[in-house]
Amino acid sequence: MNSYFVIALSALFVALAAGSSLNLSDDQKNLAKQHREQCADEVKLTEEERAKVNAKDFKDPTENIKCFANCFFEKVGTLKDGELQESVVLEKLGALIGEEKTKAALDKCRSIKGENKCDSAAKLHECFESFKPAPEAKA
Repeated sequence: MNSYFVIALSALFVALAAGSSLNLSDDQKNLAKQHREQCADEVKLTEEERAKVNAKDFKDPTENIKCFANCFFEKVGTLKDGELQESVVLEKLGALIGEEKTKAALDKCRSIKGENKCDSAAKLHECFESFKPAPEAKA
């Protein structure tokens, strides 16, 4: 399934990590794709950066990739002016991975701040990724 874990947090911090085991509706998938394309254009991702995002390679992100993360999270409502919108995260992600797991993610990630809002978004993504559901086993 080619979906975004972030869309879960409106689907938050899964968005960057295209491809999760969450069952997202076609509307959610389409909205995630639309946000992704808009943000890639807005921050002017290079072809190489687009390839890294598509490959779910977020190790050593460029400033553009960090700003892509911020743009995406703002579009889905989980960040606003660089600040985590906890009620949105709890509502959206909680419906997908459960309230307790979402609260644990918020407890661990809420205090994370970077040098700027783009850096904060990248660091928050990394933190929330640790709560991503394990891939389903293939038969």
